[in-house]
Amino acid sequence: MINTTVATPSLARNVVRVLLITLAVFIAVMILARIPRTLEVFLVATLIAYGINPLIRRLSERIPRLAAIAIVYLLFLLLLLVGAIIIIPTIVDQVTNLFSHSADYLAAAQQWMENVQGWLNRRLGGHALPPQLSNIEGAAMARLSDFLQAGFSGLGTLVFAVINYVIIGITAIILSYYFLVNAKSVRESFLGLFPERSQARAKYFVHEVGRVVGGFIGGQIILSAFSGVFTFVGLALIGSPYALLLAFLTAVLYAIPYLGVFGAILVGVLLGLLQGWKIAVWTAVIIFVVTKVADTVLAPKVMSESVGVSPMSIIFAVFAGGELFGLWGLILAIPAAALIKVVWLCWIYPWITGKPAPLLEQAPQVLAAPIDAVKQTAR
Repeated sequence: MINTTVATPSLARNVVRVLLITLAVFIAVMILARIPRTLEVFLVATLIAYGINPLIRRLSERIPRLAAIAIVYLLFLLLLLVGAIIIIPTIVDQVTNLFSHSADYLAAAQQWMENVQGWLNRRLGGHALPPQLSNIEGAAMARLSDFLQAGFSGLGTLVFAVINYVIIGITAIILSYYFLVNAKSVRESFLGLFPERSQARAKYFVHEVGRVVGGFIGGQIILSAFSGVFTFVGLALIGSPYALLLAFLTAVLYAIPYLGVFGAILVGVLLGLLQGWKIAVWTAVIIFVVTKVADTVLAPKVMSESVGVSPMSIIFAVFAGGELFGLWGLILAIPAAALIKVVWLCWIYPWITGKPAPLLEQAPQVLAAPIDAVKQTAR
């Protein structure tokens, strides 16, 4: 009787707690859905802070942390200034050049279509072609015209989108500086949300978030920069007029697992065909080789075991994230999957099974280490 009496209130408290947590999560999701711009700013600021925090940690071993933050942000702003003065205007010129020669490209495509249709007629005879292929030229040119019209009509929307993202980026940089300067107080505020009995789990969770997100963002910046720089060098050597544009696209699309490289190669081939099939083939080869080197040689060194998610889980996370959250879901699918795994091991698994967290016994050693796992993987 005593056990039953004691167990019943305990079960009731657990049920009430689960219901309250579920309700709180639902309310939080509803509120966040109504403030997407604010959420986006905080998300970008968090990614920036985690991305440059490993470098700040290294510098903090030799100089005060505030000085390290100031130096890193000065270098960061210098890179942004170089991009705004040199890289962005060049990319804009290349895009403008692409649209300004659209009439010439249409004429060349029309001539090529006429040659293909003439060759098919000579080989097969006009009556041998099915109705769907009897007017290849007209159908293809109509599609190209529609594509160009859509591109021109979307330029205004693109300009406003770029301005919007510039404002978000500037705000996020300022906010990320605040996060890094006040990192200790932010961490203590988060840990203060948990009771004493859950402090070990919360500290381990904070450590794992820093290791997973920081390692992934820092490594992704290195890999994307490598892909962009060496793609530009390769395309410049073969004389591609869109070398910088394609290098920028490769660097950005490389952040999307599996699908991004395919998209970069596809765009590279299409732009390469404007100069001839040889340039198109060389463009595809260069992008493929550079990204393959980044995957097989550089990625194991800069990523190491910072994520710890199986390839099948990554593929599922990428497709699910893209379908649910669009571009951000594609980019952040891998660290999100890793964080879900940490949440499962720290809280959900012990709550379901009644057993201690599998990795929690390692938390004291991990948290006491003077150098975090991100630094070890960077070596």
